[in-house]
Parts: sequence; C-alpha cells; structure tokens
Amino acid sequence: MSDILTVLDVEKISFSRAIRGYNTEEVEDFLEKVAGSLQTYSERIKNLEVQLSRFDEQVREYTELKQSLQEALVLAQKSAEERVSSAESKAEVIIAEAEAQAHKIVIGAKDRVDAHKREIERLRQIRYQFVAEFKGLLAKFGSMLNSLEAPADERENENEGKDCQ
Repeated sequence: MSDILTVLDVEKISFSRAIRGYNTEEVEDFLEKVAGSLQTYSERIKNLEVQLSRFDEQVREYTELKQSLQEALVLAQKSAEERVSSAESKAEVIIAEAEAQAHKIVIGAKDRVDAHKREIERLRQIRYQFVAEFKGLLAKFGSMLNSLEAPADERENENEGKDCQ
C-alpha cells in the first residue's frame, strides 16, 4: 500500500475475523462512508487542481500583461519626454528668431527716427534760412518804400509851400 489511501484501497480492504472483534456491518458501513468521503475529497482536489491550473494561467497572462503595460508606459514616458524636449527646443528657436526680428525692428525704427530727426533739422535750417532771406527781402522792400515815400513827402511839402505863397 502507498502512503495515500484511495477509494479503491478502502473498498478492497478486508480484515480477519476475531472472536471479540468489531461488528462487521458497522465496520463495512464506516468503510463505505470513508470511501465516499475519500471520493468526494478526491473530486474536490481534482477540481481545485483544475481551478489552480486556470488561476496559474491567468496569473501568467496578467503578469505578461503587466509587463507589456509597464513597457508601454515606459515608451509613453520616453515619447512624452522627447516631445517636451522637442517642444522646448522649438520654443527656444522661435524665441531666438522673435528676439532677432524684434532687434531688427528696433534698429530699423531707430534708423527711421534718426532719419526723421535729420530731416527735421534740415527743414529747420531751410526755414531759418528762408526767414532770414525773407527778412532781408522785407527790409529791402521797406527801404525801397521809404525811399519812395520820402520824395513824395518832400513833394507834398514843396506843394504846400507854393500854395502858401
């Protein structure tokens, strides 16, 4: 006999008869109960082994799924980091280009302001020159008027003198 009893072992067992032994019917009834219990336990063990096998398979599948998800997560993190890095690089390039363009605009604006200032100064010089020339012209016309008025006044004074005589 092996260490583990089977239902068949219990069913086939026979005992020798002794004079003051156990009641044969009671022993046989008990052995039938033991055999039934062993049968039930044997079936439960087989069911549990099948269930355990399924659980082991599920655990293996879940472990593989977990590993796949972890790998996907690592790839997603790397991809996100690369995209952030790329976006930061592009942002730096855009900012540098914008600063360069802003610098060009500022320089262009300063050049235009300087050009306008030079033009204003040139126009002021022309105005001052014009005013000076105009004053000179007015002075010339004033002296011409004065010279024209002086003889007329003298003529009037002469005419008045003749009338008085």
